[in-house]
Amino acid sequence: MKLFKGMMLGAAAVATATTAQAADLPVAPEPVDYVRICDAYGARFFYIPGTETCLRVGGRVRADYRFQDFAGTGPNNWDAKTDESTRFRARGYIRLDARTQTEFGLLRTYTDVWFTSNNSAFASAGGNTEMWEAFVQLGGFTFGRTGSFFDGWTGESWGSQIGQGLDSRANVLAYTAAFGNGMSASVSVEADNGGRAGGFLGGYARGGHRIPALVGKLSVNQGWGQAHLSGVVRNNQASTAPVDSATGWALAASARFNLPMLGSNTGLGLRAAYADGAIGYIHEAYSGYDATVNAAGTGLSTSTGWGIAAGLTHSFTSTVSASLQGQYWSIDALGTANDVDAWSAHGTLAWTPVSGLVIGAEMEYRNEDFGVGGTDNDDLTATFRVQRTF
Repeated sequence: MKLFKGMMLGAAAVATATTAQAADLPVAPEPVDYVRICDAYGARFFYIPGTETCLRVGGRVRADYRFQDFAGTGPNNWDAKTDESTRFRARGYIRLDARTQTEFGLLRTYTDVWFTSNNSAFASAGGNTEMWEAFVQLGGFTFGRTGSFFDGWTGESWGSQIGQGLDSRANVLAYTAAFGNGMSASVSVEADNGGRAGGFLGGYARGGHRIPALVGKLSVNQGWGQAHLSGVVRNNQASTAPVDSATGWALAASARFNLPMLGSNTGLGLRAAYADGAIGYIHEAYSGYDATVNAAGTGLSTSTGWGIAAGLTHSFTSTVSASLQGQYWSIDALGTANDVDAWSAHGTLAWTPVSGLVIGAEMEYRNEDFGVGGTDNDDLTATFRVQRTF
């Protein structure tokens, strides 16, 4: 009997201890997602939790303090009390870059959106919001809005007010084939109603968008720099019947050479272009000079033109750099008053005290010499800029 009681008490003690220990055990936590670094595409990418998609979140904030055109020839921003002579601009950028490896190649989506405020008003000349880029890439295909595939080297200076006019945004459907050793070829079908398709001379408006522009480009990108050869064929169509449409085309060659023998981050860029009926591909600001309706009102006479540009960037120290760029272009349009010979110069000085922060200033000048009956003009501007990119 005593033995039986001892066995029962021992079993009860063991059961009590086991129950107490079980009660003290921690409860298994629910599985949680966490952020993992993705180093497959460079710095600052991370995996979106629960997916195999890598995302990079970035942006920029820019403050510009502008002295607008104060040159003496032609209209300027200081010759009337109603002029906006100075402009304080704040601009914010949001950039999202998402990439996923698939059985069809790299799937990438990219978005770059601007928000602009000028002189405390939430507005700018082209609206307060700009969808700068929004595209999808799969393998070698590109769908959406990005830089025109016609463009190669697009300049060394900021071009903050007068602009360099060597590039443009376009809605595209494009394919790029890579051949190795930095060589590639691209074919792009692009909407032909963007920044390079202005109105016609002579007061006639461009017709609606019917035929997209066809762009082709050969590129090489190696240790010495990069080079591009591009061409475009496009349609000029006036809105006024019975004026026929006219085919326009342009060719451009550009290159940028790395010059480490002159200092780190030193490079020289060159570009030459010729156009017939596609003047905006020489300089975007002159897209309205593509064609002219003839005196009889029965057809279009395309304009011809050519342009050259060169720019140099040199870093004096690890934090101080300067850029200098010059351009010249000549346009021959129907009627002497529409002819233009023009040139511009852009100088930029920048200080980068910490990574991503740029503080600097830029001066720009442009001279336009129009044909007989035209009004000559020159522009001179100055900009002070503080910019943080992250």
